[in-house]
Amino acid sequence: MRKSLLFKITGQLICLAATAVFLFPLVLMVIRSFQGRGINNYVRVFKTVNLAPNFLTSIAVVFGTLVIVSAAAAMAAFAFSKLDFPFKKAIYYMLLTGMMIPTSALIFPLFQIVKGLKINNTPFSLIFPYATLNCCFNLMVLKNYFDALPNELMESARIDGAGKGRIFTSIMMPIAVPGLAFVLIQTFLSAWNELQMAMIFINDTSLQPISVVPLRFTQTAGVQGFPLEVMYAALVICLSPIAVFYIFGSRFLIAGLTQGAIKG
Repeated sequence: MRKSLLFKITGQLICLAATAVFLFPLVLMVIRSFQGRGINNYVRVFKTVNLAPNFLTSIAVVFGTLVIVSAAAAMAAFAFSKLDFPFKKAIYYMLLTGMMIPTSALIFPLFQIVKGLKINNTPFSLIFPYATLNCCFNLMVLKNYFDALPNELMESARIDGAGKGRIFTSIMMPIAVPGLAFVLIQTFLSAWNELQMAMIFINDTSLQPISVVPLRFTQTAGVQGFPLEVMYAALVICLSPIAVFYIFGSRFLIAGLTQGAIKG
């Protein structure tokens, strides 16, 4: 049944229909951004707002988050998957409960911590919360990926005299590159698109991430007379790095997600 021509055609048609539904808002946004004055809509965005500091903030926040998440999640996943220590399962499942806590419930205590550390209005006020919130899900994905790797690899390395650190860096991590790539892509998308904490923890508009810029255009549209096409142009500018990043990393995203879902 699944190998029949009718089944394949039906599956392709369903995929095409789903793709059209998801792409329609994006295509409409790009088309509307060129209506009216065409490319001048984009020129007006750059003339009205200096986006360089906002882009630099987003890059700094994303880079810092990726470094922390990749290091912490990879080492923790390896430990929970391949090493033995007391209360391993209890600690692991306790960490996973972090995925059940909504971000909005953590805004106030996180703001108090950021304010107490005096790192508000700096990229660090977003790097540490983003890294913490992304570690739980990425820990689960990477642990499942490590679970799928045979233990014989570690046993062979131990016979050759390799320690735990050498096994992790030289054997396990090179094999787990697709899983780590998925973690980095997912973290990048989450950190780049986040809006709520970016508005609360950084009050200086010139230092806010680029994700806040379209909202600023919406709030000042009536005062500065921005037409709807200019706001669409601002959205396209903010989303373009995500599109480029996803195009180059999509194959790692699919491979990492598939391998990470093998074992639970």
